[in-house]
Amino acid sequence: MANRKLKGTTSQAPDFAILVVGATRLVTDRLNAAVAAAGIEDMRAPFGFVIRALAEAPLELTALAERLGVTKQAAIKVVDEMEARGFLTREPHPTDRRAKRLTLTARGLAVREAALAESHRMEAELRAAVGGADVDAFRRVLAAFGVGARARPVW
Repeated sequence: MANRKLKGTTSQAPDFAILVVGATRLVTDRLNAAVAAAGIEDMRAPFGFVIRALAEAPLELTALAERLGVTKQAAIKVVDEMEARGFLTREPHPTDRRAKRLTLTARGLAVREAALAESHRMEAELRAAVGGADVDAFRRVLAAFGVGARARPVW
């Protein structure tokens, strides 16, 4: 039974989903190693999505949850943990006394810098290995799947 070939499959190459999941794991491992090498030991995967969302500018909790595609309850849980670990702060909103703005600390910005540098290294390595045209095509394929700036965390 184990040797039975499924209709439409080949034994030469793993299926597409396995390749995508494997690539995701490799990228995650490289980003985690880069952040650890930057001296940040207590980083968790969900924090990366929040750091990325706040990298451009501070956001209110509701806007963060919307950008991440999660509930406010899910976002507040991660924000509370990140604040306790020193990755972000809550600051008064300049025009709304009831609201707080979430702002990255120097520690949060250091994570973003380390991860972004590693991302650039991975792309450069891939371009050197397979060529710029293939990497550009890969980017188009990922964009066709809807992968992009609004990557949604899996919490």
